Amino acid sequence: MKKIYILITALFTTFLLQGQTVLHYDFTNSLSEVNGNGPELVVLDNPGIYEQDTLGEVGDTRKWVYRFEENSGFQFDNTAAGNFLGEEYTIELYFVFDELDSWKRVVDWKNRKSDNGAYVYYGKLNFYNIVTSNEAPVATGEYTYYVITRDAASKELLIYTDAEVEISFTDNCCDALLDEDDVLNFFHDDLVVQNEASPGAVAMLKIYNYKLDSTTIQNNFDDLAGNLFYIGEQKKINTNIRTFPNPVRDKLAVDLSNFDGQETVKLRLINTTGLTVFEAKADDRNQVSIDLNTAQIQNGIYVLIAESDTKRATAKVLVQN
Repeated sequence: MKKIYILITALFTTFLLQGQTVLHYDFTNSLSEVNGNGPELVVLDNPGIYEQDTLGEVGDTRKWVYRFEENSGFQFDNTAAGNFLGEEYTIELYFVFDELDSWKRVVDWKNRKSDNGAYVYYGKLNFYNIVTSNEAPVATGEYTYYVITRDAASKELLIYTDAEVEISFTDNCCDALLDEDDVLNFFHDDLVVQNEASPGAVAMLKIYNYKLDSTTIQNNFDDLAGNLFYIGEQKKINTNIRTFPNPVRDKLAVDLSNFDGQETVKLRLINTTGLTVFEAKADDRNQVSIDLNTAQIQNGIYVLIAESDTKRATAKVLVQN
């Protein structure tokens, strides 16, 4: 039993050390992740082309996009990404469809083995065969800010366009989770009812391993130009933190002496499902340590993530109240 416990602990720790982060694809002459933190996207069917396009909602500024043929999108390989995408996530897209008659596939979680999934249906949002939006917010030839979020605890799936929730349902059947193939397909339809797809172009894809809240999504849409053209934050230097006592009961002391004294340090405690259960911020950097109140936190294994603008550190924490 002890060996099994150690193995489970190691698996949880490997997963949690990823923390809450994002993979960013901006399609500037490449399907690569812009910071080198994720796998290159895989072309499905015919390769697309890279071209500069004018994005109406950000003025006359031109940006590189990936233009794909009908039913020739791309694939995100979650295994290659180290199982980055779990039960809670956000998918953020900025794309355009050239055709909107009938169903047009956006995202497929089951690698072409199921007709279920995210579509645009005559301009309306659709998650087949569960729900269709009342409005038709997607227009032919116009780029759409499109966001999918899934909550691990409630299984609630939301789909937004232009920061407005258009679809909401409880994903009890796990239609919006990856299957054993562990890949996520975009703009490439299934083999059950085939060729429900449109040619088009995509200017941005971001995949988060956590759920964005509605306020953040609204802020991202309000600053769409910054969201589209921002390549990503500077890579942070990995450093070390010490925590004591560990195991901890009601108070955990965290040594922040390896962080720069002028920088604010944000701390998060992540549970084994990847959810943040506790947050704190060290603003007064005259002190080299901070005490965290863990009295109300359930017993279990957690990962503490400490981040400043330039540095990042993680530590495993065992809570035993």
